[in-house]
This record gives sequence, structure tokens and C-alpha cells, in this order.
Amino acid sequence: MSIATGADRASSRFSSSLGLAVPTAVPLRFERLPDAPFGVEVCGITWTAPDAETVRLVTVALRRHLLLVLRGQRSPSEAELDAFWRHFGRLVLDTEDGAVHYSGHLNRGGPASAMAIESTQYMGRSADNTGSTMYNPGPDGISELVWHNDQSHRPMRKVMSVFEALDVDGDVVPTEFRDMYTAYETLPTSLRTQLEHRQIIYFDPRLPSPAEMPRLADATHPVFTAHPHTGRRTIYVNDFADRIAGMDRHESDAVLAELRAHITANAPRLVHRWHSGDMVVWDNIGLQHRRDAVPGGQRRHMRQYGGLAE
Repeated sequence: MSIATGADRASSRFSSSLGLAVPTAVPLRFERLPDAPFGVEVCGITWTAPDAETVRLVTVALRRHLLLVLRGQRSPSEAELDAFWRHFGRLVLDTEDGAVHYSGHLNRGGPASAMAIESTQYMGRSADNTGSTMYNPGPDGISELVWHNDQSHRPMRKVMSVFEALDVDGDVVPTEFRDMYTAYETLPTSLRTQLEHRQIIYFDPRLPSPAEMPRLADATHPVFTAHPHTGRRTIYVNDFADRIAGMDRHESDAVLAELRAHITANAPRLVHRWHSGDMVVWDNIGLQHRRDAVPGGQRRHMRQYGGLAE
């Protein structure tokens, strides 16, 4: 067992938000979000290659609090984002799954759902499918976005998502998050037993429905999914989920209705009210997010960075 010396204590400060000592040489500050069931504010991020201690502390903060609100930093370039987050894991856009996922946002003349067609009015990506997705509602606004995990309709899961408010009105439509780890941990035994080892079927919401373009699934995932890095289990069922594999439609609808009622009653929620410059980073396995419709004319210029893959 090691014992901290006076010199060790003098060269570090205790962070109550993390529950551990932070070296004074590390400029990061962590503060719990007030009146929130999860989440922590992080100040002091600089867009240089992070040292090992910064990687460790930010990772601990994300594992412990599930959501980080980065504040006070300048808006980084795409190259700076890539160089920074590569120290934390594999970039989504460095994978085949990720490249295909984001190229689908471009809707290059292929079959598309009504949601995908609408998105072309407010969403933009580079023609070569590199970099972030930019969102600007413009005069027409944006329809509601239901509860979801980013990329749940793809075989590979995204483990960390990043969303940045570049320029927003003070009363801009907020984003809600809910904690699906807690929803899993509070499941009644009967429902847990019924759904253990079951798979949930997803269809790409940017493609026409299976009735219009017949197919069995675009992705399947375990109803109860473990985070690939921590092993913590969550309910990986969101509002884009279609049905439970192996059940007929009537039975699946009834079980999903029961499961969703449990989630609504037991998943802690956080409402994030955006300020220009906020960058929110979250555990995309255990947290789901949504927002209300954005009215036309509201200033809500956002950037979605690709994030990290499993």
C-alpha cells in the first residue's frame, strides 16, 4: 500500500466530483451539474495532444458521470478534434461502418425516408464525407427527434457521441438525455428474465420502411447490451427499435410497451439547455437523447462530431 507524502498532497488537489486527486499541473476542473442526476462540467480543455493524465481523468469523468459538458474552450478544427479524441479510442469515421453511416446523410440519389429528405434542408456534410455534420434549422425548422442512441441502426455501436453548440439563441430548444443503465438495474425480475438473450431489430430511419423496401433488419443488438469497455449493462432499446427478434408482432409490441413504460418511469433524465460554445460528450451506449421540434427562425447552429467506435 502506498502512502501519499506531503509533497504528493501539495502537488495535487482533491476533486470531489471525481472522488480522486487531480495533479495541480493538469488544468482541468470538474464540477457536478447542479440539480442533475448525472453529468459533470469540465473546464480547461485545450485542443493539443492530451497527456496520459488528461486522458485518464476525462475517461474517469465520462465513466462516472456518463455526460460531460465542456465549457470555456475555443471551437476546435476537425483536425484538432481528430488528434485529441484519437487518444481515447477508435474514431467512428476511421471505421467502415462509420464511413457508411455518415455517407448515408448525404442522400446521394438513393432511396430515402421522409426524415432523410427533410434533413437535407438543415444538415450538411463535406462532399468527401470527412469531418462533422452541421445542423442549422433555417426558416423551416426541424421536426421532433425521438429517443435514440446514435447509430443504433448500424451493426457497429458508437460508444461516445460529441455535439457542439456553435451559435445558438439563449432559449434554444434543449436536448434531453436519459440514463438507461439505471433503467436496466431497476428492471423487475420477470421482465429481465423474459428478455435475457433476446435481440432487438432496427431499421435505418433514413431509408424507406420495410413495407416500402422489404428487408429483415438493418441491424440487431442484444436488448440488454454491455458497454464494451466497462461491462456495465444497459437497455439498448430506443424509439427507433422495431420489434424483438423471435416474437410475433403482437407479442413483441406488448412486451416493448411494458419495457418502455418501465423506462419512462425509471430512467433518470437530464435536460441540457444550450449555450454557444457548449460541447457535450456522452456515453452513447448507456444514454439516449431526444429533442422537441425546432421552430423556423430559431438560431440553433450545431456541429455533430463523429465520436468514438467500440
